[in-house]
Amino acid sequence: MRGSEGRSGSAVGAHTRHGLTQIALDIRPVADDFTKGLFARLFAMDPSLRDLFPANMSGHRATFLRVLDHVFTSIPKTTGHEELVDFLAQLGRDHRKYGLTEDHYATMSAALIAEVHAFYAAHGGLDEEDTAVLEQSVRLLTGVMRGGAHSDPTPARRTARVVDVLRPHPGLSVVRLVADEPLLFRPGQYVETQIPQVPRVWRPLSLAMPPNTQGQLEFHIRSVPGGYLSSTVFAESGPGDVWQFGQVHGLLRPDGDRPLTMIAGGTGLAPMKSILLAMSMNAHNPDVHLLVGARSPGLLYDSDSLAPLAATNPWLKVTQVTDARQDPWWLKRPATAYRALPLRHGSLLDAMDGLDLTGHRVLIAGPRGLLRAASEKAAERGAAPEDVVYDPL
Repeated sequence: MRGSEGRSGSAVGAHTRHGLTQIALDIRPVADDFTKGLFARLFAMDPSLRDLFPANMSGHRATFLRVLDHVFTSIPKTTGHEELVDFLAQLGRDHRKYGLTEDHYATMSAALIAEVHAFYAAHGGLDEEDTAVLEQSVRLLTGVMRGGAHSDPTPARRTARVVDVLRPHPGLSVVRLVADEPLLFRPGQYVETQIPQVPRVWRPLSLAMPPNTQGQLEFHIRSVPGGYLSSTVFAESGPGDVWQFGQVHGLLRPDGDRPLTMIAGGTGLAPMKSILLAMSMNAHNPDVHLLVGARSPGLLYDSDSLAPLAATNPWLKVTQVTDARQDPWWLKRPATAYRALPLRHGSLLDAMDGLDLTGHRVLIAGPRGLLRAASEKAAERGAAPEDVVYDPL
C-alpha cells in the first residue's frame, strides 16, 4: 500500500490519516466483488450465520459497504467521533433482530480483516502500520456495535397479529395489527419489520397510529416495482399473520409551540397521521398545515380520516394536492371523501410556492425524490435548514 501522509488527529484517528481513507477509496471501485468475497468468507468460517440472512444478499452487501465506507472515512477525522460511536451503537441495537452472538461478532471481525488483506495481496499487501490501524478500526466497529446491543434492555423482537387488511386501490395496503405487548415508539417513527411470507428480510415501515395501551398498530404500504416485500403484503397478507418488529427509529416530530408544516406524498401520510392523532389528544397545539399529495383525487386514500380530524381541531389545516384532475381508468371505485377537504391541482412543490415557512418546523415524508426537492423548496420559502426534517428511509 502507498505510504501514508499527514499523520495527525484525535485519539481515535491519531495513528494514520491516510491508511483507512485509502482502503475505503481502493475498495469503492470493486465494492460488489469485495462484499461478495467477504460474505462468502464469513459463511465459510461459520455456516450457521447463513441462516440468519435472506437468500438474496444484494441489499445487505450494499448496506454493509456503505457502513464500512462511512466508518473507515470517519475514524481518521479529527471531529465527529461521538456521532460515529452513536451510529455504531445504534447499528448494534438494530442487529439484535438477527440473533447475533459474541462469537458472530468475532467471526465477522476476523473475516473482514482477512478479506482486506486478500484484496491487497496482489498489490504487495499492507505494511505493519496500516495492518495495525485496520485491526484497531475493525475492533472499534464490532466492539461498539456489540456494546450497543448489550446496553439495550428491551426485547430484540416484538410480534403483532394482523387483524385486518384494507386495499383502498390497486397497489396500496392498509394493514392493522394488535401487538402481543404494546410497542414503545414516538408518533412519527418507523420500525424495522419482517412478515412471515418473506422470512429474514427486514424493511422499515412507518407507523400510522400513535402508541396506545391496546397495542393497536397501523401501516400504509404502497407496492412498488421490484419491492418484493411490499408486493407480497398487497398480494398475500391477511388476518392471522404474525409480523415481527425490531428497532424503532425516526426524526419526525413537532417542536414545542412552533407552527408546523407537514409535506406528505403518497404513503408518507402514515407518520404524519400518527403525529396528528397524538396531537389531537392535547388541549393546546401549534398551528399545523398538512399538504398531502397523490397522483389523482381517488388516490387520496385516507381522506375519510383526515376530514373529521380537521373539522374537530381548529389548529389543523389540510390541503390535498393531486397531479391530475381526473382519476385513471383502472381505478374501479374512486374515493369521494376527498371532497370534504380543500383540493388543488399540481405538484406538492407547486403547492409550497405560496407558503411563508419562516420560523416553521417542516416535516417531509414520501418518495425519495420528494424528500430532497421539498426540503430545498422549504428553505426557499424561509425555513431554516435545521428546521426541515425527513427520514432518509
